[in-house]
Amino acid sequence: MPASIPISVHEKKWLLKLIHEVYGFHLVDAYACQRFSEELLTRSRISISYNTLRRLFGIIKGSNQASRFTLDSISKSLGYPDFANFQLAVNQFEVDFLNDVLILNRLQIQQDNQLILRIVSDFQLASWDEVYQLKSIVDLCIEVKNFDLLSSIFQTDFDLHKEETTWKLYVAFQSIFIQSKQGNQSVIDFVTNLLPVNEMAQRILLQLFVDEEALMGYYGRWLQAASIHMVEDMELFKHLLQIQIAILKHQIPLALELLDQCNALFTSNRVSYHPILKGRLAAWNLMLKDDRALCIRLFEGLHTVKDQLFYLVFFYRLQEVFGRDITLIDLIEHYRFDELRITFTFPEKQNLNVFYLLKARYWLLKNEKDQMAQAMSKFNPVYKYSCLYRWVDEQWTYLSVKL
Repeated sequence: MPASIPISVHEKKWLLKLIHEVYGFHLVDAYACQRFSEELLTRSRISISYNTLRRLFGIIKGSNQASRFTLDSISKSLGYPDFANFQLAVNQFEVDFLNDVLILNRLQIQQDNQLILRIVSDFQLASWDEVYQLKSIVDLCIEVKNFDLLSSIFQTDFDLHKEETTWKLYVAFQSIFIQSKQGNQSVIDFVTNLLPVNEMAQRILLQLFVDEEALMGYYGRWLQAASIHMVEDMELFKHLLQIQIAILKHQIPLALELLDQCNALFTSNRVSYHPILKGRLAAWNLMLKDDRALCIRLFEGLHTVKDQLFYLVFFYRLQEVFGRDITLIDLIEHYRFDELRITFTFPEKQNLNVFYLLKARYWLLKNEKDQMAQAMSKFNPVYKYSCLYRWVDEQWTYLSVKL
């Protein structure tokens, strides 16, 4: 059986467009597919059954793949050497076309919301080209204050439960974080109004761009505005960061009340919580209730090196930020893994860097300078999370002086 290869929605649309232009057929039903199959055989001596054509173009249920023979044959009938050349041609046309549309919209010569939304709706985010095209569109919306288009983009049906997709959206939406960090009130207000009603805004803008430095500013507004019914772990996430705000405002009774709510949510076992949230929960229970047993128990319940890494980073960093002696719990001292046998993604490398800084501070407090130097030697300044860059720089500077 011939090997199958993937074909995107965008590529199918172009095949249909060109088939209509070259052969005059709108492939919308079985009859049109039958006539096109006959025409291919008569005009180009290419034999493709009408059932294959029906599956390929979605007239009957099929997949997003087709045999290379079928795709090469149709491409040849349209004037291309093969399907690969067809892909290059139509994808390049779409990129050039989009770039021109964005320029005209930036110059405010025209506004093409529906056209741009059509392009966005075709994005599968399988390639980084599409990610950066989406970023260009988001940047345009911010630049010309086209918040209607930006709001519509947030309605796009991306797979928000797929980790790879969420991190690609993190890249595409980065300008929203940057503009908010720089005090762009229009962008801050836009996100504030979006958060009560939009899952994508909550998962990407609120949960991936966690700007703890702005808890008393724009990020605190976002947190307050977010509803708790669209994202499964949002209620715990929101309460944990509200504890931090309460501590910053010296509202200890409120912080304790929120922590009790967090503990009740966690013990209800309704949701599988991320190790980061478990690390935050353990840190606040240690600092506000002196519950050391919970810290150990939550850590021991994690079964992968990466989950344990996330837990330790957030557990220890929160303690350091609020002046706690991080040597009271020795989990960081005994945590071991073989870096050569584990592949870390970019976000994981950022957290690995924070881990080494925390471990260096831990050994400094225990007056173990050799161990401290060993931890510092593993720090890589290339991997620096944008929301924590100031803390990272301060830690590195402080620890370097102490070596």
